[in-house]
Amino acid sequence: MAQLALRLAAHGFEPEVAGPAEALTYPRLATAGVPVHRLPLVRGLRDVRSHRAAVVAIERLLAERSFDVVHAHSARAGVLARVAAARQGTPAVYSPHCFAFVGPVPRARRTVATAVERRLARRSAAIVCACEAERQWAVRREIGPPERLRLVYYGVEDCPNGTPADPLLSDLRRAGPLAGAVSVLRPQKRLDVLLDATPAVLARVPHARVAIVGDGPLREQLHDHARRLGLDRDERFAFLPFQPPAARYLKALDVYVLPSAWEALPIGALEALACGVPQIATDVGGTGEAVASATGVLVPPRDAARLADAIVGLLRESGLRETMAAASRARHAELFGVDRMVDRTAAVYRRMLAEG
Repeated sequence: MAQLALRLAAHGFEPEVAGPAEALTYPRLATAGVPVHRLPLVRGLRDVRSHRAAVVAIERLLAERSFDVVHAHSARAGVLARVAAARQGTPAVYSPHCFAFVGPVPRARRTVATAVERRLARRSAAIVCACEAERQWAVRREIGPPERLRLVYYGVEDCPNGTPADPLLSDLRRAGPLAGAVSVLRPQKRLDVLLDATPAVLARVPHARVAIVGDGPLREQLHDHARRLGLDRDERFAFLPFQPPAARYLKALDVYVLPSAWEALPIGALEALACGVPQIATDVGGTGEAVASATGVLVPPRDAARLADAIVGLLRESGLRETMAAASRARHAELFGVDRMVDRTAAVYRRMLAEG
């Protein structure tokens, strides 16, 4: 969203952003002169009164500013913004960023989420899918007519030259090749699988190093898991907190690891491509559209043994890592650059507006 807001002016649009009271992107948007509207948006599904207030606030904003198009990002905002846009007669574009029915959700919630998506698809001028896997989820569940489902890959910026590698990870790497995850610590990412794979990796490649960088709701649980495996007493393993940008950690890695249970199109894998870090990731969702055989290795989800095999294989082959690093940068430039994403999103807007 922030990348679009910062670059759409070059395509003749006047972007404005509406979101919750606080967001990490707001200072950057303000510096660039992008107007930000702070709305009463809250997390959680059960606070119906707050959601109604948010719809009213969005309606009021649309009425006051007379926008030509609303672009709603994520499932919850997609519901609120599309309802408000329909009431105001404003065309709406929707980016799910992984549909709410994907992943290990209860059957009842999956049924409700699918029904809501089908209903609101009729009020959507276009649904922008981040990967072909996401588009196929929509097709199989009959969410909107196929011609309204547009594929636009995420774009991430080039790896910044001026960002130094994290000093703690760099120190860890000096004694041997380093594999690591840079991820929010939540159930979806299944970092417990990486922890389970780590003892085997360190046993088979004794000079190797493994790290997990991130913060999130599973922090204490994952630290406890590492202690049970004895990793807290092994100097070859490290847990580090995250401070943006991700590039400062990626620049210190020899191998990027993402053991997710489900994904749409993981931004972390794209950032690894941009920084030329070979990837080992689970073959879920659209991950395989980012991680190619030339840039990394795909493994089954929830399989610590296969994950360990893949990590060991790359850590032992420095020449292969160098080849994958070059291929990763080339793949990012070809498919996942920011300008490409903005160009294609602007084309969705223009086509939608032309069709009326």
